[in-house]
Amino acid sequence: MRIALGQVDCRLGNIPANLATHADVLTAVQQQGGADLVLFPELSLTGYRLRSNIQRAMLDDAQLARAWGQLREQSAVPPETCCVLGYVELSARSALHNSTVIACGEQARRFRHRKVYLPTYGMFEEERYMRPGDRFRTIDLTWGGQPWRVGILCCEDAWHSSAWTIMQARGVDLVLVNSASPGRGVEAERLGSQQSWYGILSTFAELSGCWVAYCNRVGFEDDIHFWGGSAVFAPTGEMMAQGAMLDPDIVHFELEKQAITRARLMVPLAADEDWALTQRELGDAQQEILKDGQS
Repeated sequence: MRIALGQVDCRLGNIPANLATHADVLTAVQQQGGADLVLFPELSLTGYRLRSNIQRAMLDDAQLARAWGQLREQSAVPPETCCVLGYVELSARSALHNSTVIACGEQARRFRHRKVYLPTYGMFEEERYMRPGDRFRTIDLTWGGQPWRVGILCCEDAWHSSAWTIMQARGVDLVLVNSASPGRGVEAERLGSQQSWYGILSTFAELSGCWVAYCNRVGFEDDIHFWGGSAVFAPTGEMMAQGAMLDPDIVHFELEKQAITRARLMVPLAADEDWALTQRELGDAQQEILKDGQS
């Protein structure tokens, strides 16, 4: 299964310009041998720090379908290639969500994930403007005659171990992580945010025994910069491919399905997991939390 990571800069609130950037990446991917799936960063169609301008960049399902149609026309993306796009969703209930879709062929919304954990601390203020999602699901896709179970964790979602536990319980083969991560701190000649992200992704790829594809954006918005460094991690936790720091890039890698089986046989964490115990203990812990909150 061939994957490409479209590490792009985004124009804040300028959907036509961002569609053109996506089209350039998809065209380049085809020229470089093609891909079964192309992953773009969080909010790649709209930009990240929209704040009070968010209503100018939101897309309902009909508008998303038109945007996907334009992107297909501009890039001549093959119908068998899936694209993972980030945008501000206007739901049928008039709620705004930080959403990611898998678009394939004529389907602009083959699968959608609404970001569950919206950071609202420090420089982040997502929950001031958007509503959180309420589930972590997977989708079964087929490439090269092989089934792949795919899940999405959007940026902050991937910092919650519970999200990875749910992915593991669902038997995920590939977790797609898209982000708009700002660069912060310097540790041992690496950005602190880079160090943290790679540690998290490597650890949970190994613990879950799955492939992890990470796509982070680049560029500047106001006083923050996004550092890129998109990467692919094997089910052993090893980093297999890495994108450029700070600059736009396209990262190609071919994922081997058999690597998942080898990793899970070597370290059978999923097979050994006692899900009934986990569910029971989490239920007890929740009751304790509720009891403490009432006292």
